[in-house]
Amino acid sequence: MTELETQLLSALEQLQQDYSQRLDEWESAFGELRTMCGLMQGDNERLSGQVTRLSQQVERLSVQLSRLSR
Repeated sequence: MTELETQLLSALEQLQQDYSQRLDEWESAFGELRTMCGLMQGDNERLSGQVTRLSQQVERLSVQLSRLSR
């Protein structure tokens, strides 16, 4: 194997290692993002329920206030 071939093989091996490392990092980050997305979805559902209950409470208070101001 010539010196140039040795250098090219070394460069290719380094590129493969770098690619593999980047892929592992990307897969890890993607997994974390999916977890965060799932948590946010649960939070959004809980908040939506709270908003619904508060809206109903405001509506009931509005009705009571209307009755009291007559």
